Amino acid sequence: MNERSSGLLVGAFVVGALVIGTAGALFVAGGGFGAAKSTVVMVFDGSLRGLNIGAPIALRGVTVGQVTDIDLILDAAHGEVTMAVVGEIDPTTMRLEGEVTESIHDELVSRGLRAQLNTQSLLTGLLYVQLDFHPGTEMNLQEVDSPHPQIPTIPTELEQLRQSLESIDYAEISESIDRIATGLDALLNDPDMQALPTSLRSSVASLEAASKSVTQLVEASTPALVGIIEDGRETVAALNEQIPQIGVRINSSLASLEEALVSANGTLARLEAATAPDSAPRRQISQAVQEISLAARALRSLARSLEEHPEALLRGRGATEQ
Repeated sequence: MNERSSGLLVGAFVVGALVIGTAGALFVAGGGFGAAKSTVVMVFDGSLRGLNIGAPIALRGVTVGQVTDIDLILDAAHGEVTMAVVGEIDPTTMRLEGEVTESIHDELVSRGLRAQLNTQSLLTGLLYVQLDFHPGTEMNLQEVDSPHPQIPTIPTELEQLRQSLESIDYAEISESIDRIATGLDALLNDPDMQALPTSLRSSVASLEAASKSVTQLVEASTPALVGIIEDGRETVAALNEQIPQIGVRINSSLASLEEALVSANGTLARLEAATAPDSAPRRQISQAVQEISLAARALRSLARSLEEHPEALLRGRGATEQ
Protein backbone atom coordinates (compact mmCIF):
# COMPACT_ATOMS: atom_id res chain seq x y z
CA MET A 1 0.00 0.00 0.00
CA ASN A 2 2.77 2.41 0.79
CA GLU A 3 4.38 1.90 -2.64
CA ARG A 4 1.05 2.41 -4.41
CA SER A 5 0.37 5.59 -2.47
CA SER A 6 3.81 6.88 -3.30
CA GLY A 7 3.18 6.28 -7.07
CA LEU A 8 -0.10 8.12 -6.91
CA LEU A 9 1.56 11.06 -5.20
CA VAL A 10 4.31 11.19 -7.81
CA GLY A 11 1.75 11.06 -10.63
CA ALA A 12 -0.33 13.80 -9.06
CA PHE A 13 2.80 15.91 -8.64
CA VAL A 14 3.73 15.48 -12.33
CA VAL A 15 0.20 16.31 -13.51
CA GLY A 16 0.11 19.36 -11.28
CA ALA A 17 3.47 20.52 -12.61
CA LEU A 18 2.26 20.16 -16.18
CA VAL A 19 -0.92 22.11 -15.42
CA ILE A 20 1.06 24.87 -13.73
CA GLY A 21 3.55 25.02 -16.63
CA THR A 22 0.78 25.23 -19.21
CA ALA A 23 -1.01 27.94 -17.29
CA GLY A 24 2.25 29.85 -16.93
CA ALA A 25 2.96 29.59 -20.66
CA LEU A 26 -0.52 30.84 -21.50
CA PHE A 27 -0.12 33.65 -18.99
CA VAL A 28 3.22 34.68 -20.45
CA ALA A 29 1.86 34.40 -24.01
CA GLY A 30 -1.08 36.53 -22.95
CA GLY A 31 1.25 39.36 -22.00
CA GLY A 32 2.14 38.73 -18.37
CA PHE A 33 1.44 41.11 -15.55
CA GLY A 34 0.50 44.65 -16.34
CA ALA A 35 0.47 44.32 -20.16
CA ALA A 36 -1.52 47.18 -21.75
CA LYS A 37 -3.60 45.40 -24.40
CA SER A 38 -6.22 46.94 -26.67
CA THR A 39 -9.59 45.25 -26.83
CA VAL A 40 -11.54 45.51 -30.07
CA VAL A 41 -14.82 44.08 -31.33
CA MET A 42 -15.56 42.81 -34.83
CA VAL A 43 -19.00 41.91 -36.19
CA PHE A 44 -19.15 39.24 -38.93
CA ASP A 45 -22.11 38.39 -41.14
CA GLY A 46 -21.04 34.92 -42.25
CA SER A 47 -20.61 31.68 -40.38
CA LEU A 48 -18.04 31.52 -37.57
CA ARG A 49 -17.67 27.75 -37.76
CA GLY A 50 -13.99 27.01 -37.18
CA LEU A 51 -13.27 30.20 -35.21
CA ASN A 52 -12.51 29.40 -31.58
CA ILE A 53 -11.55 31.45 -28.55
CA GLY A 54 -7.77 31.79 -28.61
CA ALA A 55 -7.63 31.93 -32.43
CA PRO A 56 -4.88 34.26 -33.58
CA ILE A 57 -5.44 37.76 -34.86
CA ALA A 58 -2.84 38.59 -37.53
CA LEU A 59 -1.88 41.84 -39.23
CA ARG A 60 -0.63 40.98 -42.72
CA GLY A 61 0.34 37.50 -41.54
CA VAL A 62 2.01 38.58 -38.28
CA THR A 63 0.19 37.54 -35.09
CA VAL A 64 -0.63 40.61 -33.04
CA GLY A 65 -3.37 39.28 -30.75
CA GLN A 66 -5.98 36.62 -30.16
CA VAL A 67 -9.73 36.10 -29.96
CA THR A 68 -10.95 36.34 -26.35
CA ASP A 69 -14.71 36.01 -26.73
CA ILE A 70 -17.42 35.20 -29.27
CA ASP A 71 -20.89 36.60 -28.58
CA LEU A 72 -23.98 35.42 -30.42
CA ILE A 73 -26.59 38.18 -30.09
CA LEU A 74 -30.20 37.41 -31.05
CA ASP A 75 -32.47 40.41 -31.71
CA ALA A 76 -35.93 38.99 -30.99
CA ALA A 77 -37.67 42.21 -32.04
CA HIS A 78 -36.20 42.23 -35.55
CA GLY A 79 -35.35 38.54 -35.90
CA GLU A 80 -31.69 39.24 -36.57
CA VAL A 81 -28.58 37.44 -35.37
CA THR A 82 -25.37 39.35 -34.73
CA MET A 83 -22.05 37.59 -34.19
CA ALA A 84 -19.58 39.75 -32.32
CA VAL A 85 -15.98 38.63 -31.95
CA VAL A 86 -13.95 40.25 -29.20
CA GLY A 87 -10.18 40.25 -29.46
CA GLU A 88 -7.14 41.65 -27.73
CA ILE A 89 -4.36 43.40 -29.63
CA ASP A 90 -0.94 43.29 -27.99
CA PRO A 91 0.94 46.50 -28.88
CA THR A 92 4.22 44.88 -27.80
CA THR A 93 4.11 42.68 -30.91
CA MET A 94 4.75 45.69 -33.12
CA ARG A 95 7.07 48.67 -33.15
CA LEU A 96 5.20 51.95 -33.10
CA GLU A 97 6.86 54.96 -34.68
CA GLY A 98 5.75 58.55 -34.38
CA GLU A 99 3.27 59.96 -31.93
CA VAL A 100 0.51 57.55 -30.97
CA THR A 101 -2.69 59.33 -29.99
CA GLU A 102 -6.03 58.10 -28.72
CA SER A 103 -7.48 58.54 -32.22
CA ILE A 104 -5.04 56.04 -33.79
CA HIS A 105 -7.83 53.48 -34.08
CA ASP A 106 -10.11 55.87 -36.01
CA GLU A 107 -7.24 56.92 -38.28
CA LEU A 108 -6.38 53.31 -39.16
CA VAL A 109 -10.03 52.48 -39.82
CA SER A 110 -10.43 55.55 -42.05
CA ARG A 111 -7.37 54.44 -44.03
CA GLY A 112 -8.96 51.07 -44.76
CA LEU A 113 -8.17 48.78 -41.81
CA ARG A 114 -10.57 45.84 -42.08
CA ALA A 115 -10.97 42.42 -40.43
CA GLN A 116 -11.55 39.27 -42.45
CA LEU A 117 -11.85 35.58 -41.59
CA ASN A 118 -9.25 33.34 -43.20
CA THR A 119 -8.49 29.62 -43.01
CA GLN A 120 -5.56 28.47 -40.91
CA SER A 121 -5.51 24.98 -42.43
CA LEU A 122 -7.64 23.27 -45.02
CA LEU A 123 -7.26 20.01 -43.11
CA THR A 124 -8.55 21.25 -39.76
CA GLY A 125 -10.88 23.97 -41.08
CA LEU A 126 -9.83 26.33 -38.29
CA LEU A 127 -10.19 30.06 -38.86
CA TYR A 128 -8.27 33.10 -37.73
CA VAL A 129 -8.85 36.86 -38.00
CA GLN A 130 -6.78 38.62 -40.64
CA LEU A 131 -6.28 42.39 -40.34
CA ASP A 132 -5.22 44.32 -43.41
CA PHE A 133 -5.78 47.58 -45.22
CA HIS A 134 -8.40 47.59 -47.98
CA PRO A 135 -8.77 51.19 -49.21
CA GLY A 136 -11.97 51.85 -51.07
CA THR A 137 -14.05 49.26 -49.20
CA GLU A 138 -17.16 50.31 -47.35
CA MET A 139 -16.71 51.10 -43.65
CA ASN A 140 -19.60 48.94 -42.42
CA LEU A 141 -19.96 49.55 -38.69
CA GLN A 142 -22.69 47.54 -36.93
CA GLU A 143 -24.76 48.71 -33.99
CA VAL A 144 -23.58 46.52 -31.16
CA ASP A 145 -23.68 47.11 -27.41
CA SER A 146 -19.98 47.07 -26.62
CA PRO A 147 -17.63 49.51 -24.86
CA HIS A 148 -14.76 48.52 -27.15
CA PRO A 149 -13.85 50.20 -30.46
CA GLN A 150 -15.09 48.36 -33.53
CA ILE A 151 -13.07 47.30 -36.55
CA PRO A 152 -15.17 47.01 -39.75
CA THR A 153 -15.25 43.61 -41.41
CA ILE A 154 -15.35 42.42 -45.00
CA PRO A 155 -16.60 39.03 -46.22
CA THR A 156 -14.21 36.22 -46.98
CA GLU A 157 -13.33 35.40 -50.58
CA LEU A 158 -15.64 32.40 -50.39
CA GLU A 159 -18.47 34.57 -49.08
CA GLN A 160 -17.82 37.14 -51.82
CA LEU A 161 -18.07 34.34 -54.39
CA ARG A 162 -21.25 33.10 -52.76
CA GLN A 163 -22.74 36.61 -52.78
CA SER A 164 -21.82 37.00 -56.45
CA LEU A 165 -23.47 33.68 -57.25
CA GLU A 166 -26.55 34.63 -55.24
CA SER A 167 -26.85 37.92 -57.12
CA ILE A 168 -27.13 36.10 -60.47
CA ASP A 169 -30.66 35.92 -61.84
CA TYR A 170 -30.73 32.28 -62.86
CA ALA A 171 -34.38 32.52 -63.90
CA GLU A 172 -33.56 35.22 -66.43
CA ILE A 173 -30.60 33.19 -67.69
CA SER A 174 -32.88 30.16 -68.08
CA GLU A 175 -35.42 32.25 -70.00
CA SER A 176 -32.65 33.60 -72.24
CA ILE A 177 -31.45 30.05 -72.94
CA ASP A 178 -35.02 29.00 -73.73
CA ARG A 179 -35.41 31.92 -76.13
CA ILE A 180 -32.11 31.08 -77.82
CA ALA A 181 -33.10 27.41 -78.12
CA THR A 182 -36.47 28.40 -79.58
CA GLY A 183 -34.83 30.74 -82.08
CA LEU A 184 -32.31 28.08 -83.11
CA ASP A 185 -35.09 25.52 -83.53
CA ALA A 186 -37.08 27.93 -85.71
CA LEU A 187 -33.99 28.79 -87.72
CA LEU A 188 -33.03 25.17 -88.33
CA ASN A 189 -36.59 24.22 -89.32
CA ASP A 190 -36.97 27.17 -91.66
CA PRO A 191 -37.41 25.98 -95.31
CA ASP A 192 -34.82 28.46 -96.56
CA MET A 193 -32.35 27.20 -93.98
CA GLN A 194 -33.02 23.59 -94.94
CA ALA A 195 -32.51 24.50 -98.59
CA LEU A 196 -29.23 26.18 -97.77
CA PRO A 197 -27.08 23.02 -98.07
CA THR A 198 -28.44 22.40 -101.58
CA SER A 199 -27.71 26.00 -102.53
CA LEU A 200 -24.24 25.70 -101.08
CA ARG A 201 -23.57 22.51 -103.03
CA SER A 202 -24.80 24.22 -106.21
CA SER A 203 -22.57 27.22 -105.51
CA VAL A 204 -19.59 24.97 -104.87
CA ALA A 205 -20.28 23.10 -108.13
CA SER A 206 -20.47 26.40 -110.01
CA LEU A 207 -17.20 27.52 -108.46
CA GLU A 208 -15.57 24.23 -109.44
CA ALA A 209 -16.85 24.61 -113.03
CA ALA A 210 -15.59 28.19 -113.17
CA SER A 211 -12.25 27.07 -111.79
CA LYS A 212 -11.99 24.36 -114.46
CA SER A 213 -12.89 26.87 -117.19
CA VAL A 214 -10.24 29.27 -115.97
CA THR A 215 -7.73 26.44 -115.84
CA GLN A 216 -8.56 25.34 -119.38
CA LEU A 217 -8.37 28.94 -120.61
CA VAL A 218 -5.00 29.39 -119.01
CA GLU A 219 -3.74 26.11 -120.46
CA ALA A 220 -5.04 27.05 -123.93
CA SER A 221 -3.55 30.54 -123.72
CA THR A 222 -0.20 29.40 -122.43
CA PRO A 223 1.38 28.65 -125.88
CA ALA A 224 0.19 32.00 -127.26
CA LEU A 225 1.50 33.78 -124.20
CA VAL A 226 4.79 31.97 -124.53
CA GLY A 227 4.95 33.00 -128.21
CA ILE A 228 4.19 36.61 -127.33
CA ILE A 229 6.86 36.55 -124.68
CA GLU A 230 9.37 35.05 -127.11
CA ASP A 231 8.47 37.64 -129.78
CA GLY A 232 8.89 40.34 -127.20
CA ARG A 233 12.29 38.97 -126.27
CA GLU A 234 13.34 38.90 -129.95
CA THR A 235 12.08 42.45 -130.46
CA VAL A 236 14.00 43.64 -127.42
CA ALA A 237 17.12 41.85 -128.66
CA ALA A 238 16.77 43.45 -132.13
CA LEU A 239 16.29 46.85 -130.57
CA ASN A 240 19.35 46.29 -128.42
CA GLU A 241 21.34 45.54 -131.62
CA GLN A 242 19.95 48.45 -133.65
CA ILE A 243 20.05 51.09 -130.94
CA PRO A 244 23.84 51.63 -131.27
CA GLN A 245 23.50 52.00 -135.10
CA ILE A 246 20.58 54.38 -134.67
CA GLY A 247 22.65 56.38 -132.25
CA VAL A 248 25.49 56.64 -134.79
CA ARG A 249 23.07 57.77 -137.48
CA ILE A 250 21.52 60.32 -135.22
CA ASN A 251 24.93 61.67 -134.34
CA SER A 252 25.82 61.90 -138.08
CA SER A 253 22.53 63.67 -138.85
CA LEU A 254 23.13 66.10 -136.02
CA ALA A 255 26.59 66.89 -137.42
CA SER A 256 25.13 67.53 -140.93
CA LEU A 257 22.42 69.68 -139.41
CA GLU A 258 24.99 71.65 -137.53
CA GLU A 259 26.94 72.28 -140.80
CA ALA A 260 23.72 73.36 -142.55
CA LEU A 261 22.97 75.77 -139.73
CA VAL A 262 26.44 77.26 -140.04
CA SER A 263 25.98 77.69 -143.84
CA ALA A 264 22.53 79.23 -143.34
CA ASN A 265 23.94 81.66 -140.84
CA GLY A 266 26.56 82.72 -143.41
CA THR A 267 23.92 83.18 -146.13
CA LEU A 268 21.77 85.27 -143.82
CA ALA A 269 24.76 87.41 -142.99
CA ARG A 270 25.44 88.02 -146.70
CA LEU A 271 21.78 88.84 -147.31
CA GLU A 272 21.79 91.34 -144.49
CA ALA A 273 24.92 92.95 -145.93
CA ALA A 274 23.40 93.06 -149.46
CA THR A 275 20.13 94.61 -148.31
CA ALA A 276 21.72 97.38 -146.28
CA PRO A 277 20.47 100.92 -147.33
CA ASP A 278 23.91 102.13 -148.40
CA SER A 279 25.04 98.98 -150.19
CA ALA A 280 25.81 98.96 -153.97
CA PRO A 281 23.37 96.18 -154.80
CA ARG A 282 20.64 98.11 -153.06
CA ARG A 283 21.37 101.24 -155.16
CA GLN A 284 21.46 99.23 -158.38
CA ILE A 285 18.15 97.63 -157.54
CA SER A 286 16.64 101.05 -156.82
CA GLN A 287 17.79 102.40 -160.22
CA ALA A 288 16.47 99.34 -161.96
CA VAL A 289 13.13 99.76 -160.23
CA GLN A 290 12.99 103.43 -161.35
CA GLU A 291 13.79 102.52 -164.94
CA ILE A 292 11.16 99.77 -164.85
CA SER A 293 8.66 102.34 -163.53
CA LEU A 294 9.48 104.74 -166.41
CA ALA A 295 9.13 101.93 -168.92
CA ALA A 296 5.79 100.97 -167.44
CA ARG A 297 4.49 104.54 -167.73
CA ALA A 298 5.63 104.68 -171.36
CA LEU A 299 3.84 101.40 -172.06
CA ARG A 300 0.65 102.70 -170.46
CA SER A 301 0.86 105.89 -172.54
CA LEU A 302 1.35 103.81 -175.69
CA ALA A 303 -1.58 101.63 -174.80
CA ARG A 304 -3.87 104.66 -174.39
CA SER A 305 -2.68 106.07 -177.69
CA LEU A 306 -3.45 102.83 -179.49
CA GLU A 307 -6.85 102.67 -177.92
CA GLU A 308 -7.63 106.18 -179.09
CA HIS A 309 -5.93 105.87 -182.54
CA PRO A 310 -5.56 102.25 -183.53
CA GLU A 311 -4.75 103.38 -187.13
CA ALA A 312 -1.44 104.72 -185.82
CA LEU A 313 -0.01 101.24 -186.25
CA LEU A 314 -0.49 101.67 -190.04
CA ARG A 315 0.15 105.39 -190.58
CA GLY A 316 2.77 106.05 -187.97
CA ARG A 317 2.90 108.46 -185.15
CA GLY A 318 3.35 111.58 -187.24
CA ALA A 319 0.17 111.05 -189.38
CA THR A 320 -1.84 110.60 -186.26
CA GLU A 321 -0.62 113.87 -184.81
CA GLN A 322 -1.61 115.71 -188.04
